[in-house]
Amino acid sequence: MPEVRRYVEAEFPDVAQASSIDRRTLLKLMSASFALGGLAACNGSDASKNAPLLSQSHNMPGYTPGVPLTVATSLPLNGFGRGVLVKVQEGRPIKIEGNPLHPASLGATDVFAQAEILSLYDPDRSGSPIQNGIPRSWEELTNFIRPVRNELVVGEGRGLHILMPPTSSPTLNRLIGQTRQLFPLAQWHVFSPIDDNNRQAAAMEIFGRNVDLIYDLSQADTIVTLGGDLFAEEPGHLRYAADYQNRRRMQDKDLPRLFSVEARPSLVGARADERVIIRAREFEAFTLSLAFAIEANAEQPSDAHPAISRLANELRRSGSHGLVVAGQELPAHVHALALSINAKLGAFGTAIRAVEPARVAVEGAQGLRELAEAMEAGRVTHLIVLGGNPVYTAPADIDLAALIRRVPLSMHLGQHRDETAAACQWHVPEAHPLESWGDLRAFDGTVGLRQPATMPLKPVLSAEEFLGLMAGQNVDGRSLVQVTWREAWGDAFGERWARSLEDGVIDGSASPAIDISTRVDWQPGAADPIPSAGIDVMFAPDPSMWDGSYANNGWLQELPKPLTKQVWGNAALIAPETASIFGLSSGDAIDLSVEGRVVRAPVWVMPGHAPGAVTVTLGYGRRQAGRIGNDIGFDAYAIRPSTQPWITAGDIRIVGGRVPIVSTQQHHSLQGRDIVRTVSPDQASAQETEKLPSFYPEWPYQEHAWGMAIDLDACIGCNACVIACQAENNIAVVGPEEVAKGREMHWLRVDRYYGGNPVSPDTYFQPVPCMQCEKAPCEVVCPVNATVHSSEGLNDMVYNRCIGTRTCSNNCPYKVRRFNFLDYQGTDYTASPDAMNPQVTVRDRGVMEKCTYCVQRIGAARAEARIEDRHLQDGEVMTACQQACPTQAIIFGDINDPVSSVSQLKKNSRNYALLGHLNTQPRTTYLARIKASTENG
Repeated sequence: MPEVRRYVEAEFPDVAQASSIDRRTLLKLMSASFALGGLAACNGSDASKNAPLLSQSHNMPGYTPGVPLTVATSLPLNGFGRGVLVKVQEGRPIKIEGNPLHPASLGATDVFAQAEILSLYDPDRSGSPIQNGIPRSWEELTNFIRPVRNELVVGEGRGLHILMPPTSSPTLNRLIGQTRQLFPLAQWHVFSPIDDNNRQAAAMEIFGRNVDLIYDLSQADTIVTLGGDLFAEEPGHLRYAADYQNRRRMQDKDLPRLFSVEARPSLVGARADERVIIRAREFEAFTLSLAFAIEANAEQPSDAHPAISRLANELRRSGSHGLVVAGQELPAHVHALALSINAKLGAFGTAIRAVEPARVAVEGAQGLRELAEAMEAGRVTHLIVLGGNPVYTAPADIDLAALIRRVPLSMHLGQHRDETAAACQWHVPEAHPLESWGDLRAFDGTVGLRQPATMPLKPVLSAEEFLGLMAGQNVDGRSLVQVTWREAWGDAFGERWARSLEDGVIDGSASPAIDISTRVDWQPGAADPIPSAGIDVMFAPDPSMWDGSYANNGWLQELPKPLTKQVWGNAALIAPETASIFGLSSGDAIDLSVEGRVVRAPVWVMPGHAPGAVTVTLGYGRRQAGRIGNDIGFDAYAIRPSTQPWITAGDIRIVGGRVPIVSTQQHHSLQGRDIVRTVSPDQASAQETEKLPSFYPEWPYQEHAWGMAIDLDACIGCNACVIACQAENNIAVVGPEEVAKGREMHWLRVDRYYGGNPVSPDTYFQPVPCMQCEKAPCEVVCPVNATVHSSEGLNDMVYNRCIGTRTCSNNCPYKVRRFNFLDYQGTDYTASPDAMNPQVTVRDRGVMEKCTYCVQRIGAARAEARIEDRHLQDGEVMTACQQACPTQAIIFGDINDPVSSVSQLKKNSRNYALLGHLNTQPRTTYLARIKASTENG
C-alpha cells in the first residue's frame, strides 16, 4: 500500500493532499490515469485503428483499386438512427444511400442523410482543442483535464452538470450509467429544441408510463393527422411515407383516406385527400369534439367544425384500421385525446403500437431551465456540454451564454466552434458520425451499428470516447462499442458482430410491442378557453436546416424548400387573408414580437396557411456557424419562449421596407401549361390517345433504350431526389446572389403547383429532370454538336465541345439545362475535392450541364455484366434520384424490355408525356396523380 501511495502522489500531487483516500477512490484514480494517458493519441497518430474493416482496402483479398466499397452504418437525427450505405472511393466517402435492411430507411434517404457527405468535409470543422479562444494541443488538454477529473472523483461529482442532446445509443447509455456511478452527485440534463415532451406527457397521462408510438400506415384505412408533418418531422418519417404509398398501391384494397387537420401547410397536408385548416389555438377544442363524436355517435352542436362529423364517420367505419396522429407541437391534452381516440377505435395492435422508448428522455426547455437556475445560484462548478449547440437553440428567456460564463469551468464537445463553444472555456473537437464508432436505435428500437467510413479527417473525439474517458476507460470507440455487445451476445459475439457490421442492422433488436391499456379513470375534460388577443405564433423545424445543425452546409442552404421553394434564408409564413388585413406581400419586413422580444423577418404569403397565425422555422440567424451559414435569415429562437416553445401568442408590426427573398419556383417552372394531371380512382386514362407525326425518322435501338417514369401519385415533394442528384453528379453550389439571378445549377428540380381555392388549395409536386427527348429540340440547334443522342437513347452532353452559346437551353421547352456562368467550383461554397464523385466529370466554367440519367451508373453496371458474361437485369441500374426516393415515385430502366418495371408503368393508363403536344417524345413520362373526390376543388 505505501508503494501505491507514492505512485498516487507522483501522478496526482493535488489529490495526495486529501485528508484520506479510500481503496475504491484510489482504484478510480488509477483507472483515470491509464485512460487519460491515451487522450494524446487523439492527434491522429494512431487513427488507423478507427478505420472500418471494409475501408482497409489494402488488406482485402481481391480488392481492385478504383472500385468503390460500401460501408453500412447509421446516422443520427435528433437522437434516432437511420441506416445508410456509404460509398467509399479509395478511403473517401463520396455518396450515401439508404440501407434496404434498416426499418427506418428501407433503402431511401432524406435530405439530411444525403448532406452528411458535405458536412464531413466541412473545412470549418474544429481540428484542435481551444481554451478561451487560444488553440491548444491534445497534450495540454490532457494535462488540464487530469487534475480536474481527479478532483471530481474525490468529490463524487459534486457541482458537475452534464448537458447533452438526446441519444438512443446503447453504448452511450451504458457509458452514461458508468459515469453516473463514478460521479453519483453529478446532474444530467438532456435537451433538444425539437422535443417530444407533449407526447410523452400524454402517454404518462393515458397509460401511466412513457412509451414510443409506432404507426403502421400499411394497415391504416383512414388516417387523420392533427398538426405536425408525418412525412417530414416524425422520427420514422421515411418509413411512414413508404408504408403509406405501399398501401395506396395495394390492388386488393380500396385507397386509404388521408385527412390532414393543420394550421401550417405540410408535406402530409399536401398529399392528403382533404385538408382541414384551423388555427393552432383551436386544435384542443377540435380534437375534443372529434373524440366525443366518435364515442357518442351524436350530432355535433351548431358551432362545431363541419369536418368533425365527416372525420368521425370515416374513423368509425375503419375501426381498428383507423389512426389519429398528433404533431409534436400540439399540447399534451391534444395528444392524450388522440391516444384515447386510437384506443376507442381499437387501433393499438393494428395501425399503432406502443414500445419502450428508444431514446433517453428529453427534458426539453424545462430541464434547461433547471440547469439555468442551478448556474444562476452558483451550484454549478463544472459544466460539460456533450454535443449540440444549446447556447444557440435555447429559448429566448434563458440567456445560456451569460450563465455559462459564470461557471468556473465549462467544456464543450462539438464539431464546430459555434455559439456554445464561444461561451465555454474549453472546446473539444467532436468526431463526425462518418468517422467514428457507435450504435443507434431507430424509431422502432432496431439497433444499427455506426462504423466509420473513413479514418478521422482531423484529430477528434466522439461522444462515446469522451464519456469513456470520464468513466475511466481507454480512448477507442470500437472497443467501447464491442464491450456493449459482447455483454449482450456472450459467446456468439464474434459471429454476430461481423454479420451486424456487414448488414448495418442488429437482427431481432426491434422493440417488442407493449400491451397497454388506457387508465379507466381518465376523463377528457373540457377544452381550455380560446384566447382572443394576438396572433398565433408557431415554431417548426426547418425542412433544410432542421434545428440549425446544418446551417453551414451549402447543399442544404441552396436546396429549395418543398412548399415555398425559398433558398438561403427563412421567412414568416402567413395566410393570404392575414396578408390582406395587414396590407402585406411576400418580402415585406415585419417586426414579430413574443412576450416583448422582437425579431425582424420578411413575410411569405402562404396559400393554405391558417388565418390569424404566423409560422417561423428554426435554424437560421446563426452568428458562428461558419463561412457558409453565418448571417443567413433571422433567428426564430430569439423570440421562442421556454413556457410555450411550439405555439404561443404574439403580435405583428409593419416596419416598412423589404427583405430580399430568393425563391426558385418561377425560375424554370412551366406554370400555366398542361403539366400536372389528375385522375379519379376509376378514371381510364391521362395520356394522349393520338400519336403525332414527326419529320424525324425513327431510330431502332438494338440493345437498351433507357427511360424513366415518375409517379405523381407517390411524390411527396421531400427533395431527397434533388440533393441525391447533387451529391452524385458533383453539382456546384452557386450562392444566394447567383440563385437570385436564376442561375442555380440543380439538374433536377421539384416544381410545386397549386390548384383550386387559393385559401385552401390543392398542392402538387412534379420532379423535372432532363426529359431525354427522343426528338430533342436542343440537339438540332447546337452549332458544335455538343449535345448529341447516344445509341441507347440518352441526350448526352460533350462538355469539351460546348462553347456556351446556350441555344440548346433556349430551345428546351422544359427548361432543364443549366449554364455555369462562373467558376462555381472555385468559390467558398465549393465542396471539398474529396467529396467529388470520380466517376463524374467536374465541369469547368462556360458549359451547359443537365441530367444524364446517371450515365456513369449505367456504364458501371454494363461493365459488371460484361465481366460476368450476362445481360443487364431490370432494376440493376438505379439513378441517384430513384434510389433516394422514400415512396419509389421514380422508376428507371430499359423500355426495350417489355417486362421491365418502367415499361409496365409506361403502359399504365395514367401515363402521360409532359408537354406531349410538342412531339419531343420524352423518355421521361409521368403517371397522373389519383385525386379522390373529397379533395378540395
